[in-house]
Amino acid sequence: MAEETPRFAAPAVVRCLRVLELLADSGGSMSLTEVADALDLPKSSVHHILTALNEFGWVERDPDTLRVTLGLRAWEVGQAYDLAQSLSQRARTYMDQVRDKLSETVRLAVRSGSDQVCIAKTQGPHKLVFDQRVGARLPCHATGLGKALLTGLDDTEIDALYPAGLERFTENTVADLPALKAELATAREAGYAEDYGEYILGIRCVAVPVRSRGDQVVAALSVSGPTRQFTDAHVHESIEALRAAAASLGLRLGDETELT
Repeated sequence: MAEETPRFAAPAVVRCLRVLELLADSGGSMSLTEVADALDLPKSSVHHILTALNEFGWVERDPDTLRVTLGLRAWEVGQAYDLAQSLSQRARTYMDQVRDKLSETVRLAVRSGSDQVCIAKTQGPHKLVFDQRVGARLPCHATGLGKALLTGLDDTEIDALYPAGLERFTENTVADLPALKAELATAREAGYAEDYGEYILGIRCVAVPVRSRGDQVVAALSVSGPTRQFTDAHVHESIEALRAAAASLGLRLGDETELT
């Protein structure tokens, strides 16, 4: 199989992906020579690729035969994708209910490292000043959705997530770890999280965690809008609606675990 000229300026990445695709399609184990022959690549290149993929858990090498298969990390990513799809499908009814009650856009997000990723959205009637599209990543520490997701981590895990500290986006962004951990402790106790112009000035967001039956935070639901529109009374109404939706969704998630 001749290697096509990649359209991207990262041929090494393309080769790694082709190796993973080959192993997935094979349905079993392969030797270094078999991989090299199938992809028409030099054995030395395949050796380096497999070594790197093995180090990061994407492939596993049998110590006796030296044959390789897909690794645990590939399975974990596949499971994460399945869970994200399951979450967005199961959440749709409850998100629609919140939208209809509040006349606001509702978002569902999951955590990926220190970011939150929007995996579903139910559009409300109002034009949004800032609209996080499905698939977009935003920093957890500066968003209500992200902070709701972070309530599922303990302080040690938060420290590990931010070894270089916190990036400031506006004058309202939580800029140091002790302050973030204190805010997360309050959010855990209250059952919801907020951001008040911490990523975009003039935008207020309120979010609640979605917990599985195993009591793990697997996602978060939110509504957001201009601060002038999101009065304390509206925020209170939003929290109640989001809590009800999150509780109903959580009952449908069994014992599934978080994505990261």
